[in-house]
Amino acid sequence: MYYYIISKQRFNTVWDDIVKAGLAGQIFPEEAKLRMQLPIKDGEGQYIFDLKKESLADNVTNFVLQRNDVFVPSAIGVFIGITETATGVQKLYSWAPKKPASGPSVYPAGFESDTIERLYAGHLTWKLGTSVMLNQFPMENFKKVPRQQGAFVLDSQDAPVSEEIQPQWCIEDSLHTLMPRYTIAGQRDHYITVNFDAATKSFPVTSGYTAQLVLYLDGFLIKGGCEKIAGKNAFGDAPGNW
Repeated sequence: MYYYIISKQRFNTVWDDIVKAGLAGQIFPEEAKLRMQLPIKDGEGQYIFDLKKESLADNVTNFVLQRNDVFVPSAIGVFIGITETATGVQKLYSWAPKKPASGPSVYPAGFESDTIERLYAGHLTWKLGTSVMLNQFPMENFKKVPRQQGAFVLDSQDAPVSEEIQPQWCIEDSLHTLMPRYTIAGQRDHYITVNFDAATKSFPVTSGYTAQLVLYLDGFLIKGGCEKIAGKNAFGDAPGNW
């Protein structure tokens, strides 16, 4: 409910800006997402997301910002993706799923060690050109573990067997609401960087799977919001933090 209130207020403010600029009926805010991912690599603890980098988008699952568009986020998330190599099917997690090389696990695939937990002791930065909007946003905010992650029962040989109970999880509950209003203009450079201690560390996952770090922004997209229409530009100067 709280997220809905913040999101609704943000929509109203964006719409008011459009109306004041005399652009109602020409551009409008629509609910949308920016989503991009980078492979998690052994020994690498810095992941830079360029919000306009075309190679990070497939326009089906992953979307970046186009040059003439504007995006006003209401919430942000940094997730872990576990992808089956053979099928390309990815499962998204707001915590680090563990599946040791030996022994039982409630997950079909995951990390074989706890080293990935270092991710949640790191920080996130957000740069607009050469200006910094977020200096050291704590990664702890992105670890959202569901109440129920599965359970085990014993078989006839007293060996643990997963009951494969589905966790109680939804993406809205796993996002972090942004208090300031940030405006992401496609004509400016935005970089969001995740930093954590990964030196000399490895992040092994189940054979046949790969792991990704997924950046997710939920908010409002204004197609053509950076273009001047009839000499008026509601978002072209987009200072980043309004």
